[in-house]
Amino acid sequence: MTPDPRATMSDAERAVMLTLWDQGPGSVREVHERLAAAGTDWARSTVITLLQRLEKKGYVASDKSGFAFVFHAAVSREDLLRQRMGELADDLCDGQWAPLLLAFTERQKLKPKEMAELQKLVEQLSARLAEEQRKSK
Repeated sequence: MTPDPRATMSDAERAVMLTLWDQGPGSVREVHERLAAAGTDWARSTVITLLQRLEKKGYVASDKSGFAFVFHAAVSREDLLRQRMGELADDLCDGQWAPLLLAFTERQKLKPKEMAELQKLVEQLSARLAEEQRKSK
């Protein structure tokens, strides 16, 4: 399930999502313990509320086949990143990704490995576009 493109995520909800992405599915108790280990001082009821909000927004799903509800991320970090980047490109760059990517690369100092990955992606995109143009002729 893909969340509503405009469904915002609070900082607290993001902390819960990071726990589910990094440590996998868990019951309310398990998620609460993970968050406590990471330094949050939230009541169990707060964690329940956050999980329910995230489920309503489509970010989290639950399974009640066992003794307790087990919550898991319904959207991957990568899918959410793609969605949000697309929204940012739409909002700030008239849907164009190039200005957004240029802004990121100019602001961040890329490591050689990251530069190589970016170069590979650009080459793959160029090859795909050339193939599409060739087929359309």
